[in-house]
Amino acid sequence: MQRENSQTVSNHETEDLSDIVQITKATGDALRASILHTLADDAYGVLELGEVFTMAQPAISHHLKVLLDAGLVTRRKEGTSVFYQRISRPSCALIQAIYEELDQSTPDSNIEDNLLRIHERRNQQSREFFASHADALAQQRELICAPDVYHDTVTDFVLHTPPLRRKRALEVGPGSGTMLLTLAEHFDQVTGIDSSPEILRETAEQISKPNIRLIEQDFLSLTQRKNLDFILAAMVVHHFASPVQFFRQASNLLQTSGLLVIAELCTHNQEWVKDACGDLWLGFSTEELHNWAGRAGLTILEQQHLAQRNGFGVQVMSFTSNN
Repeated sequence: MQRENSQTVSNHETEDLSDIVQITKATGDALRASILHTLADDAYGVLELGEVFTMAQPAISHHLKVLLDAGLVTRRKEGTSVFYQRISRPSCALIQAIYEELDQSTPDSNIEDNLLRIHERRNQQSREFFASHADALAQQRELICAPDVYHDTVTDFVLHTPPLRRKRALEVGPGSGTMLLTLAEHFDQVTGIDSSPEILRETAEQISKPNIRLIEQDFLSLTQRKNLDFILAAMVVHHFASPVQFFRQASNLLQTSGLLVIAELCTHNQEWVKDACGDLWLGFSTEELHNWAGRAGLTILEQQHLAQRNGFGVQVMSFTSNN
């Protein structure tokens, strides 16, 4: 019996050592360490990473396979496309320590410039879609998730989250204006922001309350730090080139203990929404949203998964700002 226990311990030690060797070999290469740093916040495809590091696709694919085999990255399928990102919650303490060390490093300026170019290309794709599909978008959204699906849940989060101040609220991508009208009943000043003039024109036709204003501007370009008590983003985060940038901006704009509420699609595989609704991402897992919010200094308060509609699951979450 003692020999069996000793053998079991020995096997576990061998497996642990094997994992350590594989992880350290994978991260001991400077380029792979840089790739891991790049994948901390966002997911990128092989061609995009090739552009970031000015490297041919086969070479990038090789490095990604080494990182994947070591359990350092994961693959995210977006229809027929595959994106790579870092493990959001590593189970291994060594991987967590490596991530933390990498996060303190300063990225190369050329890499940063290349990433900005990729994000801008994604954003331009989104802008062009909304400029040319504004008329049909409302009908397409009704097929996926109309405001009435999450309206009551969002309202409950607003009303039952003390000590929420009720002065200034912002909705990102207000669409039909349904939620703006509800927010106007609970906040002194409510703003709807969208970078699409076509969408805002349709919003303006639906609202008439004096404490609501609409602004045509990119949410990420707002500079009024710690000025808001509440931010709502319903069915919009999947339109952002970099979801973590959305959360960081929300954290920057919210006052301490301010509230962010998002209504988002759960991960799905219905790729037709990219062409019909301009979605950049096919929904998100709960873990991904929690991870991005946490990296932005936001703490989860409540979450609720709503019944599926037309094959789409909806999740509503509220976060508070700690900054």
